[in-house]
Amino acid sequence: MVLLSPAEGKSPQAAFFDASLADAARPPGTLLRAERMVLPPLYRARAWHILYATRDYFGRPIVSSGMAIISTVAQRQPGPRKIVAWAHPTTGTKRACAPSLAKNPHKTILGIDEFVSLGYAVVATDYPGLGTPGPTGYLVGKGQAYATLDAVRAMQQLPNHGTGTDVALFGYSQGGHAAIFASLLAGRYAPAYDIKGVAAIAPPTDLRRLLLANIGSVEGRVLAGFTLQSWAVKYGLSMRDIATEKSLSAILEINRQCIDTVEGQIGVLKAQKKLGREFLLHDPGTVKGWNTALRDNSLTSLAVDMPALVIQGDRDDIVRPNVTLDTVRASCRAGTRVKYVSLAGRGHSTASQFGSAEAVQWIAERFSGLPAPSNCR
Repeated sequence: MVLLSPAEGKSPQAAFFDASLADAARPPGTLLRAERMVLPPLYRARAWHILYATRDYFGRPIVSSGMAIISTVAQRQPGPRKIVAWAHPTTGTKRACAPSLAKNPHKTILGIDEFVSLGYAVVATDYPGLGTPGPTGYLVGKGQAYATLDAVRAMQQLPNHGTGTDVALFGYSQGGHAAIFASLLAGRYAPAYDIKGVAAIAPPTDLRRLLLANIGSVEGRVLAGFTLQSWAVKYGLSMRDIATEKSLSAILEINRQCIDTVEGQIGVLKAQKKLGREFLLHDPGTVKGWNTALRDNSLTSLAVDMPALVIQGDRDDIVRPNVTLDTVRASCRAGTRVKYVSLAGRGHSTASQFGSAEAVQWIAERFSGLPAPSNCR
């Protein structure tokens, strides 16, 4: 492991994100490099950019970057610091879209100020391919779950981390998908940790239903463009099997944009106009290879042995409330303790803003040992 000096408020240099195949092949969660991250004055935490070994959806060696922010505030509970593993929403698919490269990277973590005030440690993966060499596994559940869990292991190799084994998984949108996949895989992939629960805001679950419901909208076409390009590379599929020839250049252009900046949002809106409403030749769920990818990356239910909080805006036209609710109901029938919160009048982009406080409180209650609530009926 290499520890570097503070970056004087700047993002890490490009070389920080590069690693050899030998480095990637080290045990999952091995911390390869860490660089101190400068936080605002009087911010009561220590922070690092991190680079670590992880695995992709096939279990192949790959590297991921991320951030670790460890509070210096006294924790309410005695003992080691609790850990929140954060999974971020869609930013794009190219390397420059990594949240740790943002101007104020700690602010890309939902609820970070509250978690610091509670004395927790927060670790946030960028996912492989954002920051690090790609390809990016956009909405590839297993790979992003592994990166989320391995980030916890990597953080615990920092000096004086002071953390224990109690972990809560938390994600929004694409990150909700990653967090739920991590909850399903944690018992086998990271059995040393005591996962206290998973909180997900607007998590995509049944990807085929969402794709078909959204393909006529601007947002739906943009997200489809991210998914198709990523899966074509990750799974060795051909976009020509499901998309028109003239749409391919537009899909490539969409994947050159980062939608967490105004400039990127303008660029992606311009690029998607070339797709048209009927750019798909077939329902991907009926095409060999694509149907398997859709099935493998969809969520039919949550982990039975882990409490869950699912927050959903009732006006969300990207992650449709009826799709989320069907997954919650299936989980309830299977015996999962789920608290489902419907945010009246809120859409996809505002669900995080209005659901954050609920998620932070729910996570704090899990760490304090309170019984997990459920409104399953």
